[in-house]
Amino acid sequence: VPFDIVAHSSRSSIFVSPGASSSSSEFRRLFLFLFLVLASNTMEPDAKMALTDPRTLSMVSVEMGDQGSRDDVQQHSEERPSSTLDIAPNTDLEDTNNASSSSHYGEGQHLTRVPSSVNGVSVGGKVTLSGLTMNLIAGGLGTGMFSLPSSMSGSSVFLGVGMTFMVVSLNAVTIMILVRAAEEHQVFDLGALMGLAGNALGRKLNFARMGTYTQGFINFMVWFVLVGSLVSYLIAMHDSAAFFLQDTWFTSSKLPLVTAAAGIVLGLCFLEQKHLSWTSTIALVVNVYLIIVLVGYFFDKLAHNSLPEDVCLFGVAKGAVSMLAILAQCVIIQMCVLPMYEELEDRSPKKFSKGLWTAFLALSVIFSVFAGTGYASFGPGVKGNVLDSFPPGAISAVAQVGVILVVAAIYPLMVIPMVAPIKNMELSESMSHRRGMLVTGAILIIVFISWVGALVIPNLFLVNLIDGAICVGTFTALAPGLVGLYLSNRDSLLWRLGMAALLLFGFTNMILGLVFSDAYVVELKERCAF
Repeated sequence: VPFDIVAHSSRSSIFVSPGASSSSSEFRRLFLFLFLVLASNTMEPDAKMALTDPRTLSMVSVEMGDQGSRDDVQQHSEERPSSTLDIAPNTDLEDTNNASSSSHYGEGQHLTRVPSSVNGVSVGGKVTLSGLTMNLIAGGLGTGMFSLPSSMSGSSVFLGVGMTFMVVSLNAVTIMILVRAAEEHQVFDLGALMGLAGNALGRKLNFARMGTYTQGFINFMVWFVLVGSLVSYLIAMHDSAAFFLQDTWFTSSKLPLVTAAAGIVLGLCFLEQKHLSWTSTIALVVNVYLIIVLVGYFFDKLAHNSLPEDVCLFGVAKGAVSMLAILAQCVIIQMCVLPMYEELEDRSPKKFSKGLWTAFLALSVIFSVFAGTGYASFGPGVKGNVLDSFPPGAISAVAQVGVILVVAAIYPLMVIPMVAPIKNMELSESMSHRRGMLVTGAILIIVFISWVGALVIPNLFLVNLIDGAICVGTFTALAPGLVGLYLSNRDSLLWRLGMAALLLFGFTNMILGLVFSDAYVVELKERCAF
């Protein structure tokens, strides 16, 4: 054997060290492939699958001889298999044993470290910095944005714009706390990262299973927030369809249109994902169109001197709490940012930070313009879903149809990660043939829950406010706060006080957001300074 292989099945990892060379690159690859297939029979399924992947062979052969292998790794490193391999050339057995275990990993935490490079070649993802920036911008353009004008009607224009930049900046800071910790510990899943933070906290509290509970809690909250998003999608579809069916039986109650919307998305949930690949581009186009339409309405009213006169430029009222929650619903992407970072080409926290701040600056401007022009155009009476304030006409009709199409197509994409654990869970032979039934049942339950939520929750503003308030406490405060306290290499008193202040800020605003669940437009009118 021209190389040494040490397989650690408990970590689903393989460490390869080059040995003597052989005469033919193809022969070496064929021999390596056959050897790994035989060796994989004693390993866990994830490791076995990764070992037999041709991309693994290209990376392993980088130290075995010719330049072709080195060229291959440049191509395949961007298409590497999922985080199941650690490849450590020139590593002895003692080092690999040390590398495969870490004091941060608690009992039951089967996590795998992913190297940042192999022999100086990055094994990051294939997403460019510009592509990442666009993805981050697109992540903020959702149904939460539709409630921004209404939230500004309770917080005033100047205070609302200032809060927008403050909330977006705070979320950028907390995201970077998570990203730096993920890079340091090579864990690119928020739940797993919280498991590590929980283990560290558990050691201080002498509670061995703290990591399991923190990881389970954060995963549940991700699921809960996703359900809230699905509810907002059905409400948005109802509101846009009602635009065309005013004063008909369909709008006599929410039941007919919400049920129709749930039936449409239920059918789409059983389509293959490839049939919905067009949604991201169309979603971006529709959101840009909505912004242009709203700005157009503002300047049209400005030109005709018909803007509402009771718009408050500055005032302080309880509506500011509601706007903070709505902004959080728009901009919080902590639950999906770590996989995005993992896929960044030649990733590093510094490089990711550039894309993040560029995207969030753009989102701050977009949110401010959207909220400001919507509030200024329709005044304090602007609806919780600004599309409900659009006047009749072809321009508004196109916007409503676009929202229905995009939201209906995005709904099943949000369901995919919610049912993924059932698709991938290990089942006994007697149950494996029923996996399809379990997945179908899970989809039916998810759609049913969102249907009930859309019927019970009266409007889009309230569902966005509730979801946003929970996001502030969980993803802006709890997750970055614990990670910053227990997984960061910064340990100064000022840093710990900052993390404590972040936790206090998040929990306080979560409670306030759930208690003060209205825009408080009348109160702002009484307290408006100018």
